[in-house]
Amino acid sequence: MPLLNILLKGFAWRFYKENSGLLLFFFVSIISYCFFIKTAGVYRQEESVFYHLMLMMTFITSPLVMLMVFTLWLLYTIKSWQFVARQLKQNENYFLFYSITSYSWAKQFKAWLMTQLAISLPLIGYWLFASVLGIIYHSWLIPLLTLLYICLLALVSARFYVFLVNRTERTGTSSILIRLSRKHTKHFSTLFIYRIFDQGKILYVLIKALSLLAMTALFRLFADAENQQIAPLIILSVTTIHSFLIYQEQQFQENRLQLLRNLPLSRIKLFFSFALVYFVITLPETLWLFSKFPFLGSLMSCIFGLSISFLFRSIVLLTGMNVFKYLLLIFCLFVSLFYFILLLRFEYLSLICLTVSFSIYYFKFYKPNL
Repeated sequence: MPLLNILLKGFAWRFYKENSGLLLFFFVSIISYCFFIKTAGVYRQEESVFYHLMLMMTFITSPLVMLMVFTLWLLYTIKSWQFVARQLKQNENYFLFYSITSYSWAKQFKAWLMTQLAISLPLIGYWLFASVLGIIYHSWLIPLLTLLYICLLALVSARFYVFLVNRTERTGTSSILIRLSRKHTKHFSTLFIYRIFDQGKILYVLIKALSLLAMTALFRLFADAENQQIAPLIILSVTTIHSFLIYQEQQFQENRLQLLRNLPLSRIKLFFSFALVYFVITLPETLWLFSKFPFLGSLMSCIFGLSISFLFRSIVLLTGMNVFKYLLLIFCLFVSLFYFILLLRFEYLSLICLTVSFSIYYFKFYKPNL
């Protein structure tokens, strides 16, 4: 079907290409957690396998996990809506408004439905995994509800796309934040923040949800640990979860703010201007940290997280903006810093991270490997 081929190439595969880094990040995180997490204490091999099986069983028996997954899928679907709507506004896709509408409503709906199912392949993969476990352990309810939920999301999405293509008015509008701040002077370091709340709201909410889950899980898992150890571990996890946003901030500068290299701004000022961005995007986590730990420990942990974010941002310049290399380095740094926290005081680690990150930024800012 020619229409389906156009939609798959123009929207489904392009969606994966644009969001490959985020999808890879979540896929690696889930696989690593389910299959490679180590149980606390010393257990025999067969006991460790039992705990892994129990963990995977929660995917098909726990209503709470099902509700959490359904919420994430809804956010994922809304993000796909935003992507398709944004692509339809591109000049090179204007021909679709005249070619697609020449088909009947039923053919349009069918083509968009198949396109949305292609975009929903990660969701279908989860359902297949849950179905296999359901067959083995005779648990059918949640896999069945999962299939119905995927079909519902796909049907609603297809109807929404048909509406977008066939509506008469196609003028875009900016977000409320952009309209309210239009008359105010903006510092160059805050432009990425406006971009997040204008075009990346779904991504931001997804990262906040994952960050909240990580903080809550670590806080309860290490409830008996000392504050000086658990707080840095939490902030390390939070900063790592935000690493994709940090990558996008540097990518935004390279794509939209290339003139910064020609302005009379020192590298020191450009380097530390990212502190405001990090403070804003991690404000909910910072408030949570101060509510759970003593003031001084929380403050030092926030400084530690800021130094890690500087390091993550600087290594983008070493990867040539290659997201796969970047995520690989992030994973290596996460593992290394995790063990260093157990061996060294995190105040020293903050100084080391800040020194290394500034050195990379200073020498690579005018010589990026793009």
